[in-house]
Amino acid sequence: MLEGPAGILTPGWSGLRIPKACILGLGMIGGSWAGALHRSGWEVFAVDPEKASIDEAVCRGWIRAGWTEMPQYLEVDLVILALPLQALAKGYDQLVGRIPKGTIVTDVGSIKTEICNKSQVNVQNGSCHFYFIGGHPMNGSEQSGFGAANPNLFRDYPYVLTPADDCPPSVVQKLVEVVQGFGAKVVFREPRDHDIEVAMVSHIPHLLAVALALATHDASQEGGSALGLAGRSFRDLTRIADSSPEMWKEIMVRNSDAILSGLTFWEQRIKELRECLQLGDGEAIAEAFRKAHKVRGYIN
Repeated sequence: MLEGPAGILTPGWSGLRIPKACILGLGMIGGSWAGALHRSGWEVFAVDPEKASIDEAVCRGWIRAGWTEMPQYLEVDLVILALPLQALAKGYDQLVGRIPKGTIVTDVGSIKTEICNKSQVNVQNGSCHFYFIGGHPMNGSEQSGFGAANPNLFRDYPYVLTPADDCPPSVVQKLVEVVQGFGAKVVFREPRDHDIEVAMVSHIPHLLAVALALATHDASQEGGSALGLAGRSFRDLTRIADSSPEMWKEIMVRNSDAILSGLTFWEQRIKELRECLQLGDGEAIAEAFRKAHKVRGYIN
């Protein structure tokens, strides 16, 4: 286990030099991190297999340099694992022995239990000499790739952090300050709680968007197409059905227990509303709308 916290973080955290960061993965989230860090005065580097993404990031001035393969050593203060879920463990392992002791490492994955458990195992067996703090920005998009990156992406949205219990509070606070500097709203969760809650507010909505798009297509097979009448409500509800199939298959399968549990709540509500329709109970439907209005009021 790392000692802490005084004097054990890398020099950039204490102002002894310009802070340096490396981002593994220049997709939309990783690219947005690059732009946001650059605006905050960081010296930023990146690793991404797509040279075009690195070249564009350099052209925008967001990163100083980049590599298509992991360098032997990274003299940095912060590493962001902006990788697909299936690549997170490998990306984490690549950091062992390649970054200074006291570096802070975070990820941006939609599921936290897997990577946080892995980090705890590494800390306990003494193979980890950096601080890992799980992270998840709650402002994704159906868009993907560096072309969709935006330094303001995180502004005004929740950003979940899942630090381990033994991570020094002062170390956590350093990452909090960086994220808050982007304009994000930091929220703390236990990894498992995060996965359960995000199933309801992110994963299930994607499934519902897919189901609505497919159901509407099915209902349009005979006669005219209902899709020709699709207005703002349908477009808003199904926008996220355009998300990356490869990315979302990993999220859905890896968090299937939490998603299935959440679907039980959703199915019960649909059953109740269906019964209201069958009974012609308009007041019950109106009351459901009123309750939903109040629920939406809880969204920060």
